[in-house]
Amino acid sequence: MHAKSCHTRFCSIWQIKKPCRKKDKPQQENTQAPAAKESPASAEEVDATNTSNVASSGKSWSMQTDGSIDWFRLSPTGKLIAGTNQGLVGIEPNSGKVAWKHEFLKNISRTNYNPISGSPFIAIVTGSIFNMQQVILDVSSGKIIANTTELGMKMVNKRYTVPSLGGILFSGYLNNQPSLVFIDAASGEKKWVLSKVFDSNSEVMAAKPLADGSNTMLIATNKRLYKIDVSSGNVIWKADFKTSIEEGTLATEVAEEVDEKESTKADEKKGGLMKSLGGLAKVPGLGSVGSAAGAANSAGKMGAMGGSMKDGAAVSADAAYGKFLILDNQPNVVYYYSNQQMSAFDRSTGAPVWQTVKFSDPVSQVLYDERGFLIATDDKRADLMLLDYKTGVQKWKPVSLRGRVTALKLKGNSLAIASAKESGNNYINIVDMNSGSTAAKSDMKVSGYVMDIKQNNSGLIYRTDRELNIQDPATGKDVWQKALQYKRGGIGVDKGNKSYFFADNQLYLMDNDSGEYKAISKSLKFGGDETPNAIELREKGILVSSSQNMALFDWEGNLIYNIYQKAPGTSLANKIMNVTAIAVSAGNSASHGFQAGLSGPNTTSYNSNMAASDRWSNIGSAAFSDMKRRFTASQDAKNYKTILTSVDNGEDSGYGLVRVNKDTGKIEGKVVLNDKKPDYISDDTDNLVFLKDGNKNLIGYKL
Repeated sequence: MHAKSCHTRFCSIWQIKKPCRKKDKPQQENTQAPAAKESPASAEEVDATNTSNVASSGKSWSMQTDGSIDWFRLSPTGKLIAGTNQGLVGIEPNSGKVAWKHEFLKNISRTNYNPISGSPFIAIVTGSIFNMQQVILDVSSGKIIANTTELGMKMVNKRYTVPSLGGILFSGYLNNQPSLVFIDAASGEKKWVLSKVFDSNSEVMAAKPLADGSNTMLIATNKRLYKIDVSSGNVIWKADFKTSIEEGTLATEVAEEVDEKESTKADEKKGGLMKSLGGLAKVPGLGSVGSAAGAANSAGKMGAMGGSMKDGAAVSADAAYGKFLILDNQPNVVYYYSNQQMSAFDRSTGAPVWQTVKFSDPVSQVLYDERGFLIATDDKRADLMLLDYKTGVQKWKPVSLRGRVTALKLKGNSLAIASAKESGNNYINIVDMNSGSTAAKSDMKVSGYVMDIKQNNSGLIYRTDRELNIQDPATGKDVWQKALQYKRGGIGVDKGNKSYFFADNQLYLMDNDSGEYKAISKSLKFGGDETPNAIELREKGILVSSSQNMALFDWEGNLIYNIYQKAPGTSLANKIMNVTAIAVSAGNSASHGFQAGLSGPNTTSYNSNMAASDRWSNIGSAAFSDMKRRFTASQDAKNYKTILTSVDNGEDSGYGLVRVNKDTGKIEGKVVLNDKKPDYISDDTDNLVFLKDGNKNLIGYKL
């Protein structure tokens, strides 16, 4: 999975709706906040930073494709990929020369181009809705790894990767029989074919397979679970377990993140993210992608699905409706869960280890605590339960929550929890992990979206995009009679036992143990009336930024620099889209808010079995070398921010990009794009910019 900065914290924004204020709040009897908000001086909007003294980079290259460019994107190996009406084209980023071209892949929609996570491979869906085929391609060399038509498959309905075995599994029809075909991703060699494995022709694969050693594989269909010896084709064991593919994908399986970048106009023709969220649908024979719990997670992967059934089938080809788990603390057991139920089986025999647990609502979170599986369901009213690893028995009566879980923080045996309802109301409470009892009799309502929650001796600290206060769980009342209230803001980042957060144009510092806070900066209003949406720790202090603004404060709150570049006519629709994308990304998983005590990916109870299964085995290729180089280079790219703005370069002026050093605030690069509505990709890793100029031309710049 692509690495992200651990400093930026958006713990629990869930949806874009107008926050509901508290109503009929009980009379406060507690003390005032330890430190009152300082009255900020009138904040004046900053002037745009002058870029006239920065030299503009000229064109590095210009090239013309044979056909019209429908879309273009940047691959994880650094190659540019262009979909045209004359074929799929790979382009060298430094020279603009055509590296490879496949004419039989012409008019491929961007939705049918599916990058495979953590690899240089892409899967391209071809054919009709009743004759789906797959082409696996190495984007670096252009080599066709596999073509299911050439493999003899008449119909392919599912494709899943098995990284630990270095291969890709196709499910479909071979010689008119339902079959599984496994190919080696390095050579394209057909490693094995299994036919007549499933008991019924109506069975469809429903989850990503899990390799159990080098010769056996766990497979789930909509009706059963199987353990298969792939060397002999024998079924070692099977167990009845229905996985519904009609009620949407598994919310816990966040869409695989790929290190690819689409151009800025990729979503325009089909309506972008907002239309994608509304257009998710059930595909006959393949299942439903995105309904109920899975919608937000599927949106990023689906792109602009629109109404095309073929596009829908392409997206659902590797959708997950269930998940296998093998944990370090129970190595002889394989767990499996779907949106409706969870069970455990003996890894060797398939015999049930504990009775299946049914869920009343779809699963939204499955997390791994030393006490057992912590599971949250997702609907109008959610439940939180704890299942014993060995028996499946619920350790305490399910805790009813008022909405979907959006943030969790563990301190000892106390679990602070935030939830949100579809109406926009947000709630907090504390659950005792040993007993399941809640500190407050009912969830406590707060104003605005919860950005962070913490526990201290006074109660439960909550910071939303509207206020900061502490709730006393025993009384359900705010500890401070007067909360720190602000019109907008609330983003924050932790440094030890301190929190820095930005609200109403000021930087605040809070001691998490005492709850005491103070404004440490002078008032600074972002240019363009933007609201800060990112905060991170830098070596010299705290960086607060938005689309067009950057401000670095030292640890005492003194302003080191601020940069503002005017937005080049960004439409209101685009502004809404940007905010929506942030919300969907930030609210994907409450596990982002987990702290010490709760297990999850990259922890000892989970890591060695599950993380290893997601790592590609040693595939020696130039493409993997390219990916490794770019990953190393991308660490330095995190020290820069690229901003789209209006730039001036003497006689040459117009829309363009500037590259800003986060630590110094210095503008170190500038490119003029000469296009009022540029369709471009900024490669922050290699400091390149690629602009689509007309229907057939691409231009490369060095930023």
